[in-house]
Amino acid sequence: MLNTSRRYDVIVIGAGLEGLLCAALLAKRGKQVVVLEEAPTAGGASLRLSKAGYTFIKGPTLFLGFERDGLYDRLFTELGLSLSLLKRESILFRKTQPPLQIVLPDHRLDCYTESGELAEEFRREFPDQVQELKSLWSEMERCEAIIRPRMHQAQRANPSTAREWINEFQDRMRYSSAVRTLRRQRANDFLQLHRLEPEIQRGLELLLLIFTGRTMEEASGLDLIQLLGLLQREMITISGGIPRLCELLVKVIQEQHGDVVYRQQAAEVIVRHRSPDGVRTVSGETFHGASVILNLPFTSASAPSAFQREFALYFGVAGKAVPPPMKDHLLFLDSYQQPSLSDNFLYLQLNSAQEEWAAPKGQRALQVIGYLPETDRPRQEVLQTLVPSVTAHLKWLMPFSDGLLTFLEDDLGETEAATRIPIKLAEQIRTTRRVSRDGGDYDKTSLKNLYLIPDLGRRPVAALESARSAVELANRVARNR
Repeated sequence: MLNTSRRYDVIVIGAGLEGLLCAALLAKRGKQVVVLEEAPTAGGASLRLSKAGYTFIKGPTLFLGFERDGLYDRLFTELGLSLSLLKRESILFRKTQPPLQIVLPDHRLDCYTESGELAEEFRREFPDQVQELKSLWSEMERCEAIIRPRMHQAQRANPSTAREWINEFQDRMRYSSAVRTLRRQRANDFLQLHRLEPEIQRGLELLLLIFTGRTMEEASGLDLIQLLGLLQREMITISGGIPRLCELLVKVIQEQHGDVVYRQQAAEVIVRHRSPDGVRTVSGETFHGASVILNLPFTSASAPSAFQREFALYFGVAGKAVPPPMKDHLLFLDSYQQPSLSDNFLYLQLNSAQEEWAAPKGQRALQVIGYLPETDRPRQEVLQTLVPSVTAHLKWLMPFSDGLLTFLEDDLGETEAATRIPIKLAEQIRTTRRVSRDGGDYDKTSLKNLYLIPDLGRRPVAALESARSAVELANRVARNR
């Protein structure tokens, strides 16, 4: 039985990816940590859904940022894990080529991470745009050389000589200047400089939408550069998605003598002298601690508006109905004339044929994600038009699926029990201030040592955004006394 009289250095409310990454890093650095999770399992907003013998992951299974010497490589090394060994085992992490496919009204592009194969795809589909694409890639590589070392790569050693300090200062100045310039520039303005055809721009917008939640109008040049740089390195599939990654982090926390307590919903933060002194749960138990991190699926002020209109539909489909050219992860655009934020744009996730736990024998589990246009219509009315429309798109992609495709479940983004925050706790986190550093963002409240880091577990961008934010917040909390 857990000893609730124990005093912790850090209390994390919510076992989403961000919260567990923070907890694992802090536990590894010697902090006494406890994680309180309302649900019976870890994963936060990224849950498992079981329906009619199928198992779906409510969240992404394709991830960026797991390349060698990348952000997760550094994190895993600090946590005492070998990312390269886990990849070689091919149990949790799986690499496929191509990992992603883009289907436009008149083009089908396989997104290889190997530059030669990707260039060949572009030559085949867009033979008149080869020079323009080379120009875009050259500019991306130039900007990446300045930005990547601080945003994605493993940390470098601290400077020890005067010359190293000068070089560090110059590098930071170049980084700050590049980031400021790219943030001021919209992604579509950045692309216009390279004279790309509208079809290519729409394809790039699909990538932006699913990985950042932003359209070309909303995204900055920095968003686009970062995304293109990551896409050319490595995309990796995690079998079981974020919940499996969270299970790995729970083991790390427990090995470092931290606690993870399930079925405990936080009711309020106990405050003493304008600082947290612990957390009281709905069941009346009290956990004592000096710093509190909230990792809940609330909407941050900086979150893209599209995320608030996300929907997911779940289907079962016979394996024989999936055409061989179709990849497990696919971005689909039905029409160039229609806006992307509707059922005109879809992101498909098929379970791998090797994941026998995800579907009955001979079947595949298919998750379809999209963004609804803003509407006040009732949920049932939206479903009456959405499901048939999406089903028609799927049958176009899988011409032999008639009678072999079954709609199972919908998720139109309605609030789940785990996302409801008790009134007292909601009042305590009402006033926040955004903190950003080297690509990592979190929110600081008006109370000292009380922090917010949104659970993005349902978003394909989740793993990378989560890692950057968790690193910066863990660094900040580790300095608390």
